Amino acid sequence: MHIIRQIMSKFAVPDMRNVGTQVRLIVISILYGLFLPLISDSDLSYWTQVYRTASLGAPTLLLIMLTGYVFSQYATKLDKIYGVILAQLVILVLFVMVDYGLLGERLHFWTHFWQINMLSLGLMHMESSRQQALEPALVEARLTALTARIRPHFLFNSLNAAISLIRLRPYDAETLLENLANLFRAQLKDGSQSSTLGQEIEWAQEYMAIEQVRMGPTRVQVMWHHNAPDDAETPHLLLQPLLENAVFHGIESTHRPGCIVVETSLKHNWLYIMIENPFVPPESDENVKPHKGNSMALRNLKERLMLMYDNDAVAKTEQTESVFRVRIRLPYRKKESALDNLFGR
Repeated sequence: MHIIRQIMSKFAVPDMRNVGTQVRLIVISILYGLFLPLISDSDLSYWTQVYRTASLGAPTLLLIMLTGYVFSQYATKLDKIYGVILAQLVILVLFVMVDYGLLGERLHFWTHFWQINMLSLGLMHMESSRQQALEPALVEARLTALTARIRPHFLFNSLNAAISLIRLRPYDAETLLENLANLFRAQLKDGSQSSTLGQEIEWAQEYMAIEQVRMGPTRVQVMWHHNAPDDAETPHLLLQPLLENAVFHGIESTHRPGCIVVETSLKHNWLYIMIENPFVPPESDENVKPHKGNSMALRNLKERLMLMYDNDAVAKTEQTESVFRVRIRLPYRKKESALDNLFGR
């Protein structure tokens, strides 16, 4: 069983909802169709063989892409081994239905059978290599969440703020501690799992509520413009680290009050997120504790988006003399709940 797991770890089910995955599959199929006649011993001309391969392979490829698009959200959530086995079985069943049943291929059926096996396993091996190349981003995200994300002075000051509120405003103290506990719980969850935009907004609001108690509501102000579906699927802990950067680099670096703006919107099946915070140049006299830039956090974010969405997601920054913005664009995907998956809704 251990040997089987080692072998299967070299393969992964690609998410056919990603445009990058679809393009790779089409390009590989075209190159494969152009290369195959070069090693064939058929008496037919090169372009006749190419046309024959395309006419037989295109229906199978189209059906696999359509089926993969529908079932990717379920296959990618299975255990890696079971996901690969299920995907391969589905591909072979579809191939037999098209090649043997619909097109009536008999003479070269087994040749085509092994070709589709090699093509599908090759694509899943490429996907596994791509995920392994980006895997350090998830590891780094979890380590960062367990260390830098909950900074010692943030925790110390938050607990001190709660202690000072216990006698005068016990309800506020209880709320602060509940928010802090929820934030820790979110940080300790498996970072490889996806979340929802509604959950991310909730965690972000709890974090900002703590910061407003810790630093004062006049020092830290936040404006929320949430105009996107709560059920939109997002990477785990997408917003809170960005807001922490906004507080750390935009508010704490100066004695002046600052306002952070969070906007979300949905346009043409694309989810847009914008976070804006004040910016004080490190060389400015107003910058009381200059920091290095947050390029590492943003690079980590881009790698996590690449791992989950391939080339479909975009994260970029904008900077002026007084404002720093992070803009994110994600494909809108409704995250299915556990009950939806159980009852097929």
